Amino acid sequence: MSVIVASDKGWVVDHQQGIDVSYQVCQKLDSTEQTTYISKQGLFAIHQPFRMDSQFDKLVSKSAKSEDASGSDRKRRKRKRTEPNSGEQQAYLNHQRIRPMLQKATEQLIALGRQKGCFTEPPDDIKSADNNLSARTASKTVGPGSCLREGCRRGVMKAGQHTDNLSANNSLLDKIDLKACCVLPDIFNTLIDHSSETASVVSCLGGEYLLPPHCHFLMSDYTCLDALLQCERKFDVIVIDPPWENKSVKRLKSYDMLTDWDLYKLPIKLLAAPGCLVVVWVTNRQKQQGLVRDGLFPHWSVCYLAEWHWVKVTKHGEMICDLDSSHKKPYETLLLGQFKATSDDLPLSPTVPDRQVLVSVPCSIHSRKPPLNAILKSYLPIGAQCLELFARNLLPGWTSWGNEVLKYQHVDFYQKVEDNIR
Repeated sequence: MSVIVASDKGWVVDHQQGIDVSYQVCQKLDSTEQTTYISKQGLFAIHQPFRMDSQFDKLVSKSAKSEDASGSDRKRRKRKRTEPNSGEQQAYLNHQRIRPMLQKATEQLIALGRQKGCFTEPPDDIKSADNNLSARTASKTVGPGSCLREGCRRGVMKAGQHTDNLSANNSLLDKIDLKACCVLPDIFNTLIDHSSETASVVSCLGGEYLLPPHCHFLMSDYTCLDALLQCERKFDVIVIDPPWENKSVKRLKSYDMLTDWDLYKLPIKLLAAPGCLVVVWVTNRQKQQGLVRDGLFPHWSVCYLAEWHWVKVTKHGEMICDLDSSHKKPYETLLLGQFKATSDDLPLSPTVPDRQVLVSVPCSIHSRKPPLNAILKSYLPIGAQCLELFARNLLPGWTSWGNEVLKYQHVDFYQKVEDNIR
């Protein structure tokens, strides 16, 4: 169980455990040999707050009182201060609004987590630290690289689709039941049903991937989103982690971004069952949060319910950076709403609480979110149909869609446990 602590303030979640529990028993579909996989060593080895190497070296030097005297006499160049723009001012005001709640809730959750043995005390000597070296090394794992995105683009060309065509009239969707197939063929625009009771290791695109039990996934480009509609499923919860436009992502080309207009075109009304819980990850930019609350939610017929926050901490329970840092905040935000097909739709039971905090040690890979399945289960009907949009990993019992939906299922992000299960 990935939820270590549940209280009226929120939850402490073990992200790594939430992943590893699905792969205790894995086997290739054409073999009887069973193996246990766990997350690659180092991916969650966050022992100290995040610092640039230069910042860390300076901290170690200062604690040892060995600063270079000549360097200390040198005048520092003062940075020119500029007035914050309107977006920065709005972000500051929002931070001040939620700061007391975040600090109090995080402190209480960390204390409860310590009682469960989830966090340990930090070392006294900074010189014994290594600035999360193993985590930074593991974060460079390549996995499938860009081949999934490129394959989806080829799938678009093959289907003869165009960017603005999101109709459901094209018969793009094939379906494969993995019980009859151990090597995946052309998996793009194809609904894959993995109904096995245990995890499986499958081969495709020249690599091997782990599939959790009872999962379903569809890998396609956004321009072929109509393939998802042909699944003919209505979902009780939809989690959305949009590929927001971002200067850093644009420079690094780490994923394909979508415009605000693209997000408006998501067919949430066609995917959601009456009363569906809709959960959207947003950054701390007030423009994005306002877009979801005041634009996307009304357009999708979703009523706003709650605001939750994911607070990232080290294995010792410290926030990964200063709470008031102007450069980077140690938290991200989720906005929750309920789809109402008609005014008669009943509210969710139990009621989704507002101002909740989710605390976890983050993966060292940028932007990889913690699993929400165990938390959201309390607010869903028995046997709920669950969907994640723009997913980059799979969850047991869920349907996942995205153009990199298998990215973090690649075996490069895991390691075998030596003692095979017999």
